[in-house]
Amino acid sequence: MCSLPPPPPPPPQTLDLKHDSPELPSYADSNPTPKFPEICEWATKNLDLWEACAKNSICPQIAPFKYCYKHFESILQVGPTCGLAALSMLVGGKVTASEMLDICKQEGYSNNGEMLSSKDMVKLAEKVFSLASIEGVSCGVKFGHLFSHDIIEKLLDGAVLLVPYDADANHSPCLRQGHKAHWALVSGVIVSRNSGSTLDSDPDNVYILCRHGKSRYLATWRLFDLYNSNKNLWEFIPPKGKENQLFIIPKGGIGGVDGLRKQFVIFHGL
Repeated sequence: MCSLPPPPPPPPQTLDLKHDSPELPSYADSNPTPKFPEICEWATKNLDLWEACAKNSICPQIAPFKYCYKHFESILQVGPTCGLAALSMLVGGKVTASEMLDICKQEGYSNNGEMLSSKDMVKLAEKVFSLASIEGVSCGVKFGHLFSHDIIEKLLDGAVLLVPYDADANHSPCLRQGHKAHWALVSGVIVSRNSGSTLDSDPDNVYILCRHGKSRYLATWRLFDLYNSNKNLWEFIPPKGKENQLFIIPKGGIGGVDGLRKQFVIFHGL
């Protein structure tokens, strides 16, 4: 008498890290513990960090050589207020993007929420820190090489950046000549491995952790890609549907010394 063979075993469980996946933890969970703690185990104490690194396979099995991360709650922008939303995240929402826009209109920094000058962003930040009663924070414009040993060291020491760049359809850095100018809050850095005497010796070895006004999720990009996008900001194009609105463009345009190109804002003491 013949017997039927046993059924095949079920396929192995796979790690689906889509943002709408029920496998992903969230801060709203009563017990926010990763379901797959063996992946990026080094990051499991920070759920948003773990999710971002697991999703992008950054150091999935071995802890990075060096890293630093500061958590800021996401704030979504309304209209072309990406820089204001990023700055509001920086102060924990104590000053809203709407309140900042009122200041910008009074001071002549912006008409609609656009921030097309790094120098004006610093002036606004100083006023916002005062309103939020946040002391001991210094900020200033940095010119030149974003992807450098010096900046990576400063990020590892806890510095935070506001960086203008061109945003692709998925909001990651791209090269659009400034036509998709956007602001990102850089609140962390990951150096995957010890690749030599300088931290900037390998573009594939340094990742940044960012938030911006068009997503609730923490983003991870190569610092080298953000640097290339930042130095490609040559000219401003009004957002679609807002071509007839008046925008405040600095002398020389966003590609000039008073604009955005090859510039970013650095904060110490947060």
